[in-house]
Amino acid sequence: MGKMNTQEDETPQKKGFIFYYKKYLNVLKHQFKTKIDIVMMAYFFGRWIPYAIAIGIVTGTLAAIMDLLIIKINFILNKNLILMLFYPLLISLLTGYIIEKYPNTGGPGIGYSILHIKTNKYIKFPSLVFKFIASTFTLAGGFIAGREGPSFFLGTGLGEWLGKAYGLGKKNKNILGLIGGGAFTGSLLKAPLGSSIFAMEIENEHDLDYRPFVPMIIASVVSYLTFSFFRGNHPFIILNSNPYWNLKDIPYIIIMGLIISLITYFYTIIFQASTKFSKYIKPKIRPIIGTIIAVPFLFALFYITQNKNILSAPAHMMIISDIAQNQFQIYADIAIIIFTILITSFTLGFGIPGGLVLPNLLIGAAVGNIFGHYFPNEIVMFSLAGMGAALAAGAKTPLAAIVMITEMTHADVVIPMTAAVITSYTTSFGYSLYIGLEKGQFVK
Repeated sequence: MGKMNTQEDETPQKKGFIFYYKKYLNVLKHQFKTKIDIVMMAYFFGRWIPYAIAIGIVTGTLAAIMDLLIIKINFILNKNLILMLFYPLLISLLTGYIIEKYPNTGGPGIGYSILHIKTNKYIKFPSLVFKFIASTFTLAGGFIAGREGPSFFLGTGLGEWLGKAYGLGKKNKNILGLIGGGAFTGSLLKAPLGSSIFAMEIENEHDLDYRPFVPMIIASVVSYLTFSFFRGNHPFIILNSNPYWNLKDIPYIIIMGLIISLITYFYTIIFQASTKFSKYIKPKIRPIIGTIIAVPFLFALFYITQNKNILSAPAHMMIISDIAQNQFQIYADIAIIIFTILITSFTLGFGIPGGLVLPNLLIGAAVGNIFGHYFPNEIVMFSLAGMGAALAAGAKTPLAAIVMITEMTHADVVIPMTAAVITSYTTSFGYSLYIGLEKGQFVK
């Protein structure tokens, strides 16, 4: 017994530093053991990164061509108000012929794309071509339609086909579509990071899938850089005044978020009802009927605001810049909110291709402009925060809303915008303008 105790007592001194150093290294090796999968690394850097760069170049180039055509056509329209009056009717006729043969090209396009990427089918090339044509003419003027719907649809199709060419397989088709959709949208809206987050949030609202994030960011940045090479690098929403705010504004920002949430409920109900009603009308004449109903509201809005930029909203977004910095009459702000809801419900809801981001930005900016009457020094901040709140409530993309508005304006209002976004998003829970649009409402 005594000998055993002696050995136990003396062991620590006899084993010394080298023994414990090796023991410590073994513990570290066991605790922090990592396995490097060379095959997976080679697959990622050999396939996904080149694919991301390639889809970025392709989408950025096509987005630049699309933007150039939109601006050129809009320039021609702005020279002749009479032409601008009849232009929407002509485009609605064209759209009717297109969606009769290719139903999936009608409407916003995002809902269809989100459902489509979960299937084994690929968007047909003719659908991509006709979506490009119809959307370009629509976004040139005469409508209130966002760019993100057509861009997401086109990017999804391009992403799928290019991924197939790269041999990435159908098991990755949903990721390929998201990467392409995010990249095309990032360049056309000049918001690469926000559009990447938008794609992930819109695809899975409550459980984000981060697998495509790295290649999507690479693709979006490359797409934006390619677009900027051809079209220049400047904010999509130009501000001449810097936003100002203080902590005393936060309670009013929260109130604004609540108001926008209520407007979103109303907007969603009207838009979805209009979309469902359009199913009872033959595809060929849906767009023309909806446009005939909507055009008087658009020109009434032009008459009330006395701002010609309202007729060219999708082309250059100058109407957003005007609302964000200048006090409109309160009745004009209210008209913008109500007429935007009606115009888009009877155009986009009836098959005219275009997105819902611009309508949400218009509504949010108009609500912010109303608050700007009572806080004139903070009108820019309230307008931008309202835009973020409306986008978050309408599309259910709170993080993307904050990032996209920041990228499109190059203005820092993250804290007040976050307060507005959280309020509008949480209080409008369960209502989304995109829900229901994925079920192929534009069918024969």
